[in-house]
Amino acid sequence: MSLTGDDLKMAVRDFFDPSSLLEFLDLPDREARATWGARQFASSNRGRSVRRLAGEPDAGRKTHWTAADDGFIYEVEATDGGRRGPVTWHVALQVAGARLTPVRYGALRKAVEAVAAHDAAYVPSPVPFRTVKAWEATFYRPWAKRASALELLASSAFDVILPAAVAQPSLF
Repeated sequence: MSLTGDDLKMAVRDFFDPSSLLEFLDLPDREARATWGARQFASSNRGRSVRRLAGEPDAGRKTHWTAADDGFIYEVEATDGGRRGPVTWHVALQVAGARLTPVRYGALRKAVEAVAAHDAAYVPSPVPFRTVKAWEATFYRPWAKRASALELLASSAFDVILPAAVAQPSLF
């Protein structure tokens, strides 16, 4: 059975995070997207399967991405035997581009760049501080609070471009 429209939207949304979506949107052409996609599947730190959340179509079912020429194969383990189909990078760009506006792109870029700059400012140990408690109170807690706020902004910008099939409530 072939993929549904919701499957296609969820395949694209679940494949990206805010920074990878920005990187993908900035690619100039088909060849660059194909090279980028090959790198994504070659990296070992990206998960390649996800369970659908409550309220989503086929809740609790596992989904899988596997590399394919110029895209990926998306598979949904569904009650009716499952659905499977190819998703090209061009189609992924169309799905993301359907809700992309200059303002939304700008908000995503600003948020992702702010997260990256903030992460670069992290001091991994209390070396310049007198004690660990001083490091925590003076640097780590304010840094972590700001990091959370910036991640929330990046997630919000991402959600506007690639909304969830069913909006999930905030955990906090």
